[in-house]
Amino acid sequence: MPGVMLPQSFVLQLAAFADCFTAPSYANFSRIVAGWAHCLGRRTITGVALASGAVGSRHISVFHRFFSRATWVLDELGHVLFDLALAWLPADQPVLVVGDDTLARKRGKCVALASMHRDPLLSTARKPFFSFGYVWVVLAICAPLPMGRERGFALPVLFRLHLGKQRGGQLDVLARRGKPPSTRRLAAIRAGERERRSELELMRELVGAVADWAGERTVYVAVDRLYAGRPLLEERPANVHIISRLRPNAALWTLPPPRRPGQRGRTRRRGERLPPPPVMARARQHWHHLAVTIYGRQVPTTVFRRTALWYTALRDQPVRIVVVRDPAGKRKDNVFFCTDLSASARFILETYAKRWCLGVTFHDAKQHLGLENSAAQAAPAVERTAPMAALVYALILLWYAGRSRERPGASRPLRPWYRQKPIPSFRDMLAAVRRESRRLYITAPSSPPRCRNNPSIPWPDALLATA
Repeated sequence: MPGVMLPQSFVLQLAAFADCFTAPSYANFSRIVAGWAHCLGRRTITGVALASGAVGSRHISVFHRFFSRATWVLDELGHVLFDLALAWLPADQPVLVVGDDTLARKRGKCVALASMHRDPLLSTARKPFFSFGYVWVVLAICAPLPMGRERGFALPVLFRLHLGKQRGGQLDVLARRGKPPSTRRLAAIRAGERERRSELELMRELVGAVADWAGERTVYVAVDRLYAGRPLLEERPANVHIISRLRPNAALWTLPPPRRPGQRGRTRRRGERLPPPPVMARARQHWHHLAVTIYGRQVPTTVFRRTALWYTALRDQPVRIVVVRDPAGKRKDNVFFCTDLSASARFILETYAKRWCLGVTFHDAKQHLGLENSAAQAAPAVERTAPMAALVYALILLWYAGRSRERPGASRPLRPWYRQKPIPSFRDMLAAVRRESRRLYITAPSSPPRCRNNPSIPWPDALLATA
């Protein structure tokens, strides 16, 4: 019986992370990944330990100490995962990275590092709604895995926990309950109050780390309009270009005129003021027809491009602006920009649309791997437990991609009622990992079946089909 309940090919994939841990911690890491894949209930540390099958040989506190006290760095795991995903990208193509944040809702009076945040799913334009929990700023690499076709997948590699403003409430709650916090708990709360940074600053830190990992390769980062600010645009590394949406009321300027001979005073840093993008779109008469691939399908659009200076966000470099209009007139005009002046309009639109893959990643990691189920109390455990669910998500995608390349169709479950299903869902990939793992423990029946003409699935496959 193998020590880790995972396929041999999956165990070989985990070997790339051996240098990030000590020998005992790497053994615990392998068991935790196996338990995370096989757990059928809430992904608490206890539930993951039970699903790993190592409770009899390891004490339950070992799994809790792995997240709260073990000496390993989460960014090193992301670096290894980045290298594994980079192997699927052609060497002559740039690296596409998407960034966004997600809210993990929590309950409880004494949850470490949690605070109130605006809930994007429950809020409306007129009435905001706030939920208690964590906001994770995530950066993911877009990899063209073979089972995704044109859609692609977003593999999360870097994570940062955004600390909200209402941090003093934990001390008040503990004082009302008459339970003074421990020294470690008090230090964690005060450290969170001192080191609170905005989402934009956290995203700038993540982009800098990915730029160092990419080396000399060009990196295109697609982010939401919230992150299109001066800290990210002006302080980005030399090999990084930003693609995002532009505010409709953005103050745009023409390029500064060249300095005249004999001119006195300092050189002008901007030219004439341009009208806002909606005004330019209404005055535009000639539009270019363009068909772009968005969300896996061809979408006809009309666009026009303009090079301008967005002085409030990027003072020393112009940006390429693309205004998009729906030919049918059903959608409003949208404005996008890119810091790379040589990028085409099709590339800008298709790259920005890949942010949708990160939304799918958040959905699958929450629904099938329990990104919100962590009940950790210690601050180090909080910062490690939820990202582990996203790392397991990326590892399952990479394993399934390698399996599909070696044996096409071997990992697909038998579903004869689905006549047209070209792309497997993440639930199918997770079931394939469980099915391949449990085959190591379930052997064939000792005697042949009584009815040889029965075309049903053999009993080991029928049992494993419930995974």
